[in-house]
Amino acid sequence: MTPLTITIIVLIITIAAFITGKVPFSVISMFIMIALIMTKVLTPVQAFSGFTNTNVILIGAMFVVGAGLTKTSLLDRIQSLVNRHKDSPTKIIAISSLTAGILALITSGPAAMAIMIPLLVAIANDTGLSRSKIMFPASALANICVGMTFLGQGAANLTWNTVMMNAGGKIPFTIWSFTIARLPLVIIAIVYMALWGHKLLPNKPNEEFADTIKKKESGPKLSPAMEKVAVVIIVLTVAAIILSPQIKVDMYISGCIGAVLLVITGVLSDKEALSSIHLPTMFLFAGVLPLSDALKITGAGDMVAKWIVGLLGNTSNPYVIMAVFFVIPLILTQFMSNTAMIAIFVPLVSAAAVKIGVDPRAAVMGTILASCSSLLTPMASPTQAVVMEPGGYTIKDYFKCGLPLVIIITIVSIIWLPLIFPFK
Repeated sequence: MTPLTITIIVLIITIAAFITGKVPFSVISMFIMIALIMTKVLTPVQAFSGFTNTNVILIGAMFVVGAGLTKTSLLDRIQSLVNRHKDSPTKIIAISSLTAGILALITSGPAAMAIMIPLLVAIANDTGLSRSKIMFPASALANICVGMTFLGQGAANLTWNTVMMNAGGKIPFTIWSFTIARLPLVIIAIVYMALWGHKLLPNKPNEEFADTIKKKESGPKLSPAMEKVAVVIIVLTVAAIILSPQIKVDMYISGCIGAVLLVITGVLSDKEALSSIHLPTMFLFAGVLPLSDALKITGAGDMVAKWIVGLLGNTSNPYVIMAVFFVIPLILTQFMSNTAMIAIFVPLVSAAAVKIGVDPRAAVMGTILASCSSLLTPMASPTQAVVMEPGGYTIKDYFKCGLPLVIIITIVSIIWLPLIFPFK
C-alpha cells in the first residue's frame, strides 16, 4: 500500500475509535504513532515529536497554572454571591453558568465540572432551586468557554494555529482571536440558559436525589499571604504570555516558570500540580500532531479536502462555504469527543480552504466552535457526560434544551466568522 492509502486508513480507524468512545485517548494516540512508524510513513523522531512540541508543553503548564487559581478563595466567594440571589432563578443560573465557563476557560471542561458539581449541589440545596435546572446550563457554558483564551486547555489554540499555517495559511491567529470569535456565543448561551433554556429542563425536587456528592476539598486553604502570592504568580505568568513578543520569552517558558513557582512557593503541592495535568489531552495532541504531518506529507489531507471542496461546488458565497465547514463537524461531534473532532478536522478544513483559495482562519475557527457546541448527547463530551447522573437527565433532556441553542450558535457563527476573518 502507498503511504497515502495507509494514512487514510489510520485516519479512518482513528475516527472510528473516537466515535465508539470506548478507547482511551492515550491508546488512540499511541496507535497513531506506532502505526505510522511501523508502516514507515513517518520516522520514529517524526512520530514522537508531539511529546516535545512546545505547544504541548505549554498546555501542561497552563493546566497547573489554572489549578493554582482554583486554590484561592474564588469559589467560596462565588457561592456566597449566588446565595444572595436565592429568590431569582435567572440570576442563580446566570452566575453559576458564568462561573463554570470561567473555570473551564482556565482549566478544561471536565476539570471545571469536577469542581462545579459539588458547588452546584450546595447552591441548589441552599436556594431550593432544582439541581436539574442548573447542572446542564453550567456544563454547556463550560463546553463553550473551553479554549476561549490561551489558559488551561486553551493553550492548544497554538497547536491549531500551527496546523493551519503548515497547511498553507498566510495569516496566523493572534492570541485574542479565539476570544473575539467566541465571545458572542458565550453571551448568547448565558442569556439563553438564564431566560429560557432552564425552563426546558426537568424540575426534579432535590429530595429525590441521593446526596452522595460532597463538596470537593482542594487541600488546605491558602493563608491570605499565600493567596496573594498565588495571584501575583498567576497574573505575572499570564502577562508574560501576552507580552511574549515584546519580552522575547517563549510562551511555553513563561508557562513553565509560572507552574514551577506555584509549587516552589507551596501554593500547590507536587502531587496537586501533577494531578492537574490532564494526561489524556496531552497524549491526544502528541498523537494528532504527527497524524496531521502525515496527512500533509502523503497528500491524504489534500484528497479529503477535495471531497469537502466537492460539496461546495463552484460557489463563492462565503456563507455557503462557512455553512459546510461548520455543519459537518457540528453533526459528527454530537457522537464523538469534541476535542477529537477538532484534532481531526482542523487539518482537513485548513487544506480544503487553501485548496479553494480562501483564507482558512474562518474555516478553522468554525470547526473549533462547531466542535465545542457538542450539547445534544452525553457522549459528545466528557463535560456533558458528567452531569447526566447528578442532574437526573435523559438524552431527551439534552436534545430538548440543547437544540435551540445549537441552532442559534450555528446561525450566528456562519454570519459572524466571515466578518472577522474574511475569506478574501
